[in-house]
Amino acid sequence: MNIIDTFRYLVSLEEHKHFSRAAQACHITQPALSNALKSLEEEMGIKIVNRGRNYEGLTAEGKQVLASAYQVLHEISKLKSEINSQKSAPIGNLIIGSIPSTLPVASQFAASIFGEFNGLKPTVRSMTSHDLELSLENLSVDIAFGYTERPTVHTQELRVIPQYEEKYFFIKKDVSSDSFGPISWEEAARSKLSLLTPEMHNRKLIDTFFKKNNVEIEPVMQTDSIFSLLLSVQSSDLATILSGPTAKFAKINKELSVRELTNPAESTAIGIMIPSSNRLSIVQYAVEEFASSDKWAKILIDISIP
Repeated sequence: MNIIDTFRYLVSLEEHKHFSRAAQACHITQPALSNALKSLEEEMGIKIVNRGRNYEGLTAEGKQVLASAYQVLHEISKLKSEINSQKSAPIGNLIIGSIPSTLPVASQFAASIFGEFNGLKPTVRSMTSHDLELSLENLSVDIAFGYTERPTVHTQELRVIPQYEEKYFFIKKDVSSDSFGPISWEEAARSKLSLLTPEMHNRKLIDTFFKKNNVEIEPVMQTDSIFSLLLSVQSSDLATILSGPTAKFAKINKELSVRELTNPAESTAIGIMIPSSNRLSIVQYAVEEFASSDKWAKILIDISIP
């Protein structure tokens, strides 16, 4: 049994939640993946996977093994990168986690850092704030773009590189003369709103801002996709609220009005977070250096403000 390969199979199974898709992602057959995991269970004398007609999740012991698998694979990836790299020319994979509202920034960062170090292979993964923090903890991402003020962030030993203050914008299909300039939260609440679902942190922030202005809202549409929000306002009289980087994309559509929410102007800190570790990999050092550079700061200003 190759323990490293088996750990990869276990991680793939947890990510895909499906035996066939996990096997396909690992370029092996489903029986080969299942047999490898059974061999691991026999070797350790524990049950790792709950099996039924379909994948039913990991056991408590399986989750412990998964956490170790993430750490082992992270260290192997770091070692390979260091063997193949020089500090001035890092080589290897770069897994970037991002909350939905920072995806435009994370994607631009991935493209920009590839331009600086073409030996890197960035992958950007969209995830909720909760999943992002779990990924930082289990080392399944190398860096993450997200909210740095969340309490769970402060309980982890993370390197945090401040990036920008997320501001909020009212988006609606309207090209009339009075559809430009700032708008208050109170005025925005009078519109038929399409917003993210209540469990998403961005939505919780928006609800808090409305409550601070003594306004209660009841959206007529909810979704867990920012793309769906944009589609909903493009084809109806609904309005939505987006953060700066995503609002910038809304301005591409000339029929959409993009107005900053003020009275008061609210903002939330966004940063790059790097998982705690005894030492950073060469790839992570390169990321930290580029993320703190004047070159990236200029790009960031352009993409974070509509």
